[in-house]
Amino acid sequence: MRIIYLVGTAGSGKSSLTAAYSEWLKQNEQSVATVNLDPAAAVLPYEPEVDIREYVDYERMMFTYNLGPNAALIASVREVVREIDTLCSEITDLSVDYVLIDTPGQLELFAFRKEGRAIVKALKSIPSILLYLMDPVASHTTRLFASSLFLATSVYLSLNLQSIIAISKIDIAPKRILKRIRRWISSQEALEVDIESRSQGMQMLITRDIVHILHDIGRTFPVIAVSSKTLEGMGELHAAVTRVVNEGEYELR
Repeated sequence: MRIIYLVGTAGSGKSSLTAAYSEWLKQNEQSVATVNLDPAAAVLPYEPEVDIREYVDYERMMFTYNLGPNAALIASVREVVREIDTLCSEITDLSVDYVLIDTPGQLELFAFRKEGRAIVKALKSIPSILLYLMDPVASHTTRLFASSLFLATSVYLSLNLQSIIAISKIDIAPKRILKRIRRWISSQEALEVDIESRSQGMQMLITRDIVHILHDIGRTFPVIAVSSKTLEGMGELHAAVTRVVNEGEYELR
């Protein structure tokens, strides 16, 4: 069994990729199960084998304790972690080749709070990797791209799992944006030239310095462009997943 955590900002396409990748795996004769960790998910494009919504009622938490939407999400995940042994047993008993874990839309709820790290730690005996979804439309300027790269690295540092970056939704992203992002990923020099030409002052200096550090770190992350709709890049994504798992750099230390 291998676990793949799909993490990214709201709207980056985590649930869609979970559905598409699981179907691709089935078509390629791999057994797969999906896990939903978003207690506020109203509709999912797949039928999860393990569903956090069976452990907690997000709307009930919100109205019972007079909480706002974000506070209710935090309270819901905290409630589930109290039953973490049962949740993780349900996952480990799946007996499949791959488990795709669809994390909450609010990235910080899973990636930067102790509850998310507790789930990852509880499942650390199973080879696990992090698939970070980068939304190309939200990364189309040098500053936004630097921010996305910074966020991907921050999630890696928080969860301490070997990572892959998936540039998502390439079927709807303008080709000029995809070309620009691919150039920035492949060439630090090209990225720094664009930073210096498109920004100025302290913002330019900060962006350039951040990118200078993160680009070297980011080069250790395979970067794959994928589409959940057309399935473009799915073979390359799976090849990257296989390589990362075979390297064995997946355990939480």
